[in-house]
Amino acid sequence: MGYIDAHTHIVFKETITEELMNFALREWGAPREALTMSVKDVVEILDDANIDYVGVMAYPSRKLGIAREDYAIKVVNAVRDYADRFAIIGGVEANELTIEETRYWLEKQYEAGISAIKVHPPHMWLKPNAYRPEEGGLKQLELIYQFAEDHGLPVYIHTGTSAFSRARNKYGDPIFVDDVAVDFPRLTIIMSHVGRPNWVATAFQLIRIRQNIMADLSSIPPRRILDYIPRLIEISDKSIYGSDYPGPGVYDIKANLQAFLNIPIPKEAIKKIVDDNPRKVLKPLSRNR
Repeated sequence: MGYIDAHTHIVFKETITEELMNFALREWGAPREALTMSVKDVVEILDDANIDYVGVMAYPSRKLGIAREDYAIKVVNAVRDYADRFAIIGGVEANELTIEETRYWLEKQYEAGISAIKVHPPHMWLKPNAYRPEEGGLKQLELIYQFAEDHGLPVYIHTGTSAFSRARNKYGDPIFVDDVAVDFPRLTIIMSHVGRPNWVATAFQLIRIRQNIMADLSSIPPRRILDYIPRLIEISDKSIYGSDYPGPGVYDIKANLQAFLNIPIPKEAIKKIVDDNPRKVLKPLSRNR
C-alpha cells in the first residue's frame, strides 16, 4: 500500500484551458511539460512515486482568471477511468454567485463526485467567516459550509499568504477559521498550509484546540517543516501530507514525498500523516458513490 498526497494542483491536457495555462506559466513558474500531461501520464508518475491517490484542486477563482464552477466537473469526468487514483476538490465562489447559483453548483459538483470543497480566501477575496452577521452576512458562504457538513465533505481553507499577483493576503489569517469550526462542529476543516509563513503559531493553536480542524502541510518545504512547526509530532494525529505539485518550487512529486518521509520524527507519526489520516478524511472518486 502506498501513500496519499492530499493537496496538488495537477492539471491535465484533457481539461486545461488557455487561461489556466497562461496563469500557471506566468505565476507558478511551472514547466510547460508539467501542465500538458494526460491523465494516463499522471497515473504513471503516481505509480513511480508509490502514491495511491492524490487530491487535485479544481476550485474557481475569477479574480485570478483561472476557472469557473464547471471546471471541477470537467476534471472529475476526465479522470473517471482512474477513479481510484484521484480525489477532486471542487469549490464555489460564494461572493460571485447568487444563493440559487451557489446551491446549483454545489449540487452539480456533488452529483459528479467531488471529494471535498476548497475555499481560498486570498484568491476569492473574502474572509472564511464572511457569513457571520458582523462580517457581512454572506449567506452563500454559509450555504457552502452547511452543504459540506450535511453531505460529509471536508472543506479545505487556505491559510497564509499567496505569492500570486492578484492575491489579497489580508484574508489569509487563520483566526477567521475559528468561527467556522465553532459554527459548524460536524464539519471537517482542513487548514491548508498551516498559516505559513506569517500565522503558523495561530494555525497550530487552532489545530490543537478545535476538534474539527486538521492541518494540511502542503507548500512547506519538507526540509523546513520542523522550522515552521517544531511541535509537529503533537498534531501528527490531525495532519495530512500534501505536496502542492506542480505549484511554485515543487516540480517533482516523488522527490517532495521522499524528502517528507525522511524528516526526523518517529516513523509512526509519518505514516499517520502520509497514509492513515488522509485516507480517513479524503476519499478517492471511486469511493464517493
